[in-house]
Amino acid sequence: MRTLFLFFLVPILIFTSCKRATDKVKEDFKPLARGEADEIILVIDSTQWEGELGNTLRNMYQQYMRVLNQDEYEFSLNKVNPRKLNSVLKHARNMIFVMTLDSRTLESKTIRENFTDNSLKMIQQDSSLFYTVRKDEFAKGQIVLYLFGQNEEQLVEQIKDNKSSLVELFESAVRERTREKTLKKTKSEMMAAITENHGYQIQVPFGWDLAKDVKDFIWLRRLEADSELNVFIYEGDYKDRQVFEHIDELRDEITGTYLRDSEKPDLYIQRQDIIPVYTERVTFNGKFAVEARGLWKINNNSAGGPFVSYTFVDEKTQKLYYIEGYVYAPGTKKKPLVREVDAILSTFRTSSEVGDPT
Repeated sequence: MRTLFLFFLVPILIFTSCKRATDKVKEDFKPLARGEADEIILVIDSTQWEGELGNTLRNMYQQYMRVLNQDEYEFSLNKVNPRKLNSVLKHARNMIFVMTLDSRTLESKTIRENFTDNSLKMIQQDSSLFYTVRKDEFAKGQIVLYLFGQNEEQLVEQIKDNKSSLVELFESAVRERTREKTLKKTKSEMMAAITENHGYQIQVPFGWDLAKDVKDFIWLRRLEADSELNVFIYEGDYKDRQVFEHIDELRDEITGTYLRDSEKPDLYIQRQDIIPVYTERVTFNGKFAVEARGLWKINNNSAGGPFVSYTFVDEKTQKLYYIEGYVYAPGTKKKPLVREVDAILSTFRTSSEVGDPT
């Protein structure tokens, strides 16, 4: 009996190991996802795209990025006819497939071919199911969101109720991709010098320089032929919570003190008051913070652009930090550049965090 059991067991083990090896080969030979980090290929029935379902998706993924000099969508949303979906489009970094069981068009039928019979049966039986996420579905580094429902009205309501999490799915992916690209090569010696002089830590990408370094302020900068990217860090004593209610005034005080032209001290950076500074309470590396987005200018109106900042307190040292990234890029899109400086800001760690990495 034991010999018979081993006779059946060995082929099973061989089959299992062969399947794993085959799956690994398939995974290894998958192409890399292509396209821009924020481009979304949306596969949906044309009729539904023109109706309420399409409007709901547009309202969700075609919002403008907050406080830029010009209107730029947070995502680049490209609707594709399901019957014209080719291998090139299927290798996009971000994809969304939308399907409802009540639609009987040829386009909807084509989308349903991406679902197994068992999946379709589950959707029919359970109205609470409306989405699933697959990573590396057709290409490495890809995120595919499947949105589905028994009918269009039901799916629209579920999408609206879960808007923030469905948007965050792609926002977090874009942030991570931007971070990986921006910080692929860093200046370790400069980073070590900053930590030695100030105690805190920030990653500095290759191509950036240290423009200013004084006791409670540093200024990092990358100069290009057609753009200028800047990051600065201010450290001061924390006095009271009122500072979080007046981020705009705090910024004016910092830039008016530290960001003046060395040759023409009457020139300095200030806020543009055409558009109010947008603020939001957020969590920054586990700490309460206020995120601010607005527009800056040189006081003689010779230049300007968008900025993003975070203000927070290190509870252990009772130090207040204001860290900002701002961009100057006349005539070009600001969105990817703002994301780049934001990625650098996300690497900031206070002296307490550097000393206690846990």
